[in-house]
Amino acid sequence: MDFYGINTKANITASGTPDLGSSGNPFNDLFGCASSAEWGDLAEKYKCKGDFEKGSVMCVSKDPLFDLEECNEDLSTSYIGVVSTKPGFKMNNALKDGDFIGLTGLLPTRIVGPINKGDFIVATVSGCARAGKDHEILHKIGVANETNTNEGIKTVVCIIK
Repeated sequence: MDFYGINTKANITASGTPDLGSSGNPFNDLFGCASSAEWGDLAEKYKCKGDFEKGSVMCVSKDPLFDLEECNEDLSTSYIGVVSTKPGFKMNNALKDGDFIGLTGLLPTRIVGPINKGDFIVATVSGCARAGKDHEILHKIGVANETNTNEGIKTVVCIIK
């Protein structure tokens, strides 16, 4: 098929838009003016230790066989990201048996304790985050984008930095 003067094997979808390349026939480099994603986070695939839920807060693993594990220390300094539900941009996609960890963007995040929209969040135990206190600002991992006054663990959309 000739697509904008380029002879390529593009598949035309039901909506009439072309899909360029495939997993077995990828393009090497794409150059353009803009791109978009349907979801809101930038994620990278890592080898993660243990069982965890989407939205879990992840830190560097102490186990040499894994990259990451759930954070289990209040105000952890080894925080990396949040387990992504629908990554908008996927990095390190070829890694086998890995999990996508959202590094920045809008991410549903496991929060313990009440949280108000605009509160900054910090990593804490059990793969959760919590509302930060003023003197903990250097441990900020993001900002809550909604309010939930439930004391227990729940999922809250946050803007992860």
